[in-house]
Amino acid sequence: MKTTTVGVLSIVGLALSVTPLWAGPVGLQRSPSTEQQNAEVAQLEAIKDRQWREAMASPATVKGPLLVRYMDKQAQLQDLINRIRSSQQVSPYEIDQVLEPVNP
Repeated sequence: MKTTTVGVLSIVGLALSVTPLWAGPVGLQRSPSTEQQNAEVAQLEAIKDRQWREAMASPATVKGPLLVRYMDKQAQLQDLINRIRSSQQVSPYEIDQVLEPVNP
């Protein structure tokens, strides 16, 4: 019984001491490749253009505060595109937040 307990504790101790080696470098962020940046920018520009076309498809209903929300969404998308082009880090949460539809 004692040898089993000592053996199990030894294996657990070894596993706990080796685990940080598998973690890899901490705090280093990889930057996306140029092709990936270009693809992301093209996709965001297409979404931006599509949202604006949808807003302008019915100009009678898109006016006042709703038009301001569409314009704000366009500015947010353009800011995100500019940040990606300048190789700044953009979190997935920010992208998801900007891609949420404009609520009437």
